[in-house]
Amino acid sequence: SKAPYRRQPPASTAKIVTALVVLDSLSLDEWVTVSGAVQYAEPSKLYLRAGEEIRVRDLLKALLMNSANDAAMALAIAVAGSERAFASLMNAKAKSLGAQDTHFINSSGLPGEGQYSTANDLALFIQTAMKNGVIASILKQRRATIETSEGKRYYLSSHNKMLLRGRNVY
Repeated sequence: SKAPYRRQPPASTAKIVTALVVLDSLSLDEWVTVSGAVQYAEPSKLYLRAGEEIRVRDLLKALLMNSANDAAMALAIAVAGSERAFASLMNAKAKSLGAQDTHFINSSGLPGEGQYSTANDLALFIQTAMKNGVIASILKQRRATIETSEGKRYYLSSHNKMLLRGRNVY
Protein backbone atom coordinates (compact mmCIF):
# COMPACT_ATOMS: atom_id res chain seq x y z
CA SER A 1 0.00 0.00 0.00
CA LYS A 2 1.07 3.55 -0.62
CA ALA A 3 0.68 5.95 2.31
CA PRO A 4 -2.38 4.19 3.82
CA TYR A 5 -2.40 6.48 6.87
CA ARG A 6 -1.81 9.83 5.15
CA ARG A 7 -4.67 12.27 5.64
CA GLN A 8 -6.36 13.38 2.45
CA PRO A 9 -9.77 14.61 1.32
CA PRO A 10 -12.26 11.72 1.23
CA ALA A 11 -14.00 13.00 -1.93
CA SER A 12 -17.11 11.09 -2.92
CA THR A 13 -16.06 8.04 -0.92
CA ALA A 14 -17.64 9.93 1.99
CA LYS A 15 -20.98 9.09 0.39
CA ILE A 16 -20.48 5.48 1.48
CA VAL A 17 -20.59 6.61 5.12
CA THR A 18 -23.55 8.86 4.29
CA ALA A 19 -25.41 5.79 2.98
CA LEU A 20 -24.52 3.74 6.07
CA VAL A 21 -25.82 6.45 8.41
CA VAL A 22 -29.00 6.88 6.36
CA LEU A 23 -29.67 3.14 6.46
CA ASP A 24 -29.27 3.23 10.26
CA SER A 25 -31.83 6.05 10.47
CA LEU A 26 -34.51 5.86 7.77
CA SER A 27 -36.69 3.23 6.13
CA LEU A 28 -36.03 2.61 2.42
CA ASP A 29 -39.69 3.28 1.60
CA GLU A 30 -39.84 6.51 3.58
CA TRP A 31 -40.53 9.68 1.60
CA VAL A 32 -38.08 12.57 1.96
CA THR A 33 -39.21 16.11 1.20
CA VAL A 34 -36.32 17.87 -0.52
CA SER A 35 -35.18 20.97 1.36
CA GLY A 36 -34.62 24.27 -0.40
CA ALA A 37 -31.02 24.12 0.82
CA VAL A 38 -30.18 21.53 -1.85
CA GLN A 39 -30.17 24.19 -4.55
CA TYR A 40 -26.82 25.33 -3.13
CA ALA A 41 -25.21 21.90 -3.50
CA GLU A 42 -22.27 21.93 -5.87
CA PRO A 43 -22.24 19.58 -8.86
CA SER A 44 -22.33 16.72 -9.42
CA LYS A 45 -26.05 16.77 -8.75
CA LEU A 46 -29.46 15.85 -10.12
CA TYR A 47 -30.90 19.36 -9.71
CA LEU A 48 -33.54 18.24 -7.26
CA ARG A 49 -36.21 20.83 -6.54
CA ALA A 50 -37.32 22.06 -3.13
CA GLY A 51 -40.53 20.38 -2.06
CA GLU A 52 -40.13 17.28 -4.22
CA GLU A 53 -40.77 14.04 -2.38
CA ILE A 54 -38.51 11.11 -3.17
CA ARG A 55 -38.16 7.77 -1.43
CA VAL A 56 -35.01 7.07 0.57
CA ARG A 57 -34.14 4.09 -1.67
CA ASP A 58 -34.19 6.37 -4.74
CA LEU A 59 -32.11 9.08 -3.11
CA LEU A 60 -29.58 6.40 -2.17
CA LYS A 61 -29.40 5.36 -5.83
CA ALA A 62 -28.75 8.98 -6.84
CA LEU A 63 -26.14 9.27 -4.08
CA LEU A 64 -24.25 6.08 -4.90
CA MET A 65 -24.69 5.78 -8.66
CA ASN A 66 -24.51 9.42 -9.74
CA SER A 67 -22.56 10.84 -6.81
CA ALA A 68 -25.35 13.42 -6.49
CA ASN A 69 -24.42 16.01 -3.89
CA ASP A 70 -27.98 17.34 -3.70
CA ALA A 71 -29.21 13.83 -2.86
CA ALA A 72 -26.56 13.62 -0.13
CA MET A 73 -27.73 16.92 1.29
CA ALA A 74 -31.43 15.97 1.09
CA LEU A 75 -30.76 12.75 2.99
CA ALA A 76 -28.57 14.49 5.58
CA ILE A 77 -31.26 17.07 6.32
CA ALA A 78 -33.94 14.36 6.49
CA VAL A 79 -31.93 12.41 9.06
CA ALA A 80 -30.44 15.15 11.22
CA GLY A 81 -32.03 18.48 10.31
CA SER A 82 -28.78 19.94 8.96
CA GLU A 83 -25.62 18.83 7.24
CA ARG A 84 -23.52 19.86 10.22
CA ALA A 85 -25.56 17.65 12.57
CA PHE A 86 -25.42 14.83 10.03
CA ALA A 87 -21.62 15.11 9.80
CA SER A 88 -21.50 14.45 13.55
CA LEU A 89 -23.43 11.22 12.95
CA MET A 90 -21.00 10.32 10.16
CA ASN A 91 -18.06 10.86 12.51
CA ALA A 92 -19.68 8.66 15.16
CA LYS A 93 -20.34 5.96 12.55
CA ALA A 94 -16.75 6.14 11.31
CA LYS A 95 -15.45 5.66 14.86
CA SER A 96 -17.87 2.77 15.50
CA LEU A 97 -16.48 1.03 12.40
CA GLY A 98 -12.93 1.37 13.73
CA ALA A 99 -11.76 4.35 11.69
CA GLN A 100 -8.63 5.81 13.22
CA ASP A 101 -8.12 9.06 11.35
CA THR A 102 -11.27 10.41 9.68
CA HIS A 103 -13.31 13.56 10.18
CA PHE A 104 -16.30 14.60 8.09
CA ILE A 105 -17.81 18.08 7.77
CA ASN A 106 -20.42 17.32 5.09
CA SER A 107 -22.38 14.44 3.60
CA SER A 108 -20.99 14.72 0.08
CA GLY A 109 -17.24 14.62 0.59
CA LEU A 110 -16.75 17.98 -1.08
CA PRO A 111 -13.50 19.57 0.10
CA GLY A 112 -13.55 21.69 3.20
CA GLU A 113 -11.31 22.66 6.05
CA GLY A 114 -11.10 19.89 8.60
CA GLN A 115 -12.49 17.12 6.35
CA TYR A 116 -10.09 14.23 5.88
CA SER A 117 -9.67 10.49 5.91
CA THR A 118 -7.01 7.94 5.09
CA ALA A 119 -6.90 5.21 2.48
CA ASN A 120 -6.95 2.70 5.32
CA ASP A 121 -10.17 4.14 6.81
CA LEU A 122 -11.81 4.49 3.38
CA ALA A 123 -11.08 0.82 2.67
CA LEU A 124 -12.75 -0.06 5.96
CA PHE A 125 -15.87 1.92 4.98
CA ILE A 126 -16.07 0.24 1.59
CA GLN A 127 -15.61 -3.24 3.07
CA THR A 128 -18.45 -2.53 5.50
CA ALA A 129 -20.69 -1.13 2.76
CA MET A 130 -20.19 -4.13 0.49
CA LYS A 131 -21.51 -6.36 3.28
CA ASN A 132 -24.73 -4.33 3.21
CA GLY A 133 -27.12 -5.84 0.67
CA VAL A 134 -28.81 -2.54 -0.18
CA ILE A 135 -25.58 -0.66 -0.86
CA ALA A 136 -23.97 -3.57 -2.73
CA SER A 137 -26.98 -3.98 -5.02
CA ILE A 138 -27.08 -0.25 -5.82
CA LEU A 139 -23.36 -0.15 -6.59
CA LYS A 140 -23.79 -3.01 -9.09
CA GLN A 141 -26.42 -1.18 -11.15
CA ARG A 142 -25.43 0.47 -14.40
CA ARG A 143 -28.68 2.42 -14.85
CA ALA A 144 -31.80 3.21 -12.85
CA THR A 145 -34.84 5.43 -12.98
CA ILE A 146 -36.09 7.13 -9.85
CA GLU A 147 -39.36 8.93 -9.44
CA THR A 148 -40.84 11.65 -7.25
CA SER A 149 -44.22 11.25 -5.53
CA GLU A 150 -45.71 13.32 -8.36
CA GLY A 151 -44.25 11.14 -11.11
CA LYS A 152 -41.26 13.20 -12.22
CA ARG A 153 -38.51 10.86 -13.35
CA TYR A 154 -34.75 11.15 -13.04
CA TYR A 155 -32.59 8.84 -15.13
CA LEU A 156 -29.38 7.66 -13.52
CA SER A 157 -26.23 6.18 -15.02
CA SER A 158 -23.52 4.84 -12.79
CA HIS A 159 -20.33 6.87 -12.48
CA ASN A 160 -18.42 3.67 -11.65
CA LYS A 161 -15.95 3.41 -14.54
CA MET A 162 -14.95 -0.18 -13.72
CA LEU A 163 -18.60 -1.27 -13.78
CA LEU A 164 -19.18 0.55 -17.06
CA ARG A 165 -16.20 -1.23 -18.64
CA GLY A 166 -17.88 -4.52 -17.79
CA ARG A 167 -15.47 -5.68 -15.12
CA ASN A 168 -17.06 -7.47 -12.22
CA VAL A 169 -15.22 -5.97 -9.24
CA TYR A 170 -17.85 -6.83 -6.66
